[in-house]
Amino acid sequence: MEEVTKGILVVLVVLAMGTVYLGYQVSDLRADLKELEGTLITVDAGVVVDNGEGELSYRVHLAKGATALEALKRVAAVETRHYAGLGEFITSINGLSNDPAGGKYWMFYVWENSRWEYASVGAGSYELRDGDNVKFRYEVPG
Repeated sequence: MEEVTKGILVVLVVLAMGTVYLGYQVSDLRADLKELEGTLITVDAGVVVDNGEGELSYRVHLAKGATALEALKRVAAVETRHYAGLGEFITSINGLSNDPAGGKYWMFYVWENSRWEYASVGAGSYELRDGDNVKFRYEVPG
């Protein structure tokens, strides 16, 4: 009987130590989460890709400071070309490339004032805000 009692005590001690250890781990995780809350945003950003024949819409969640180009790269195959002083220029989305001969290019829009407006900066420079909606449209620039 004495051995059974010792065994039960050992199990109880191990369980108590495990509970204390888990408590510390949960506390550390809560502290880490609280620290991350300031750096993460839920960008309920919509990304629309319009190839001229139809639109595909997506929702993305990105870290604070993410750009429209990063959001696009999350949902589509994107090719870009870098220009010094200007940044990244989108040359192809999902295999559909810019067509200088036909005058068609991928244009970048932002939903503002209840309508799509040309963005004032390139997609690689446009920092997303929570609730933003952006659109990439294949068209002749107007």
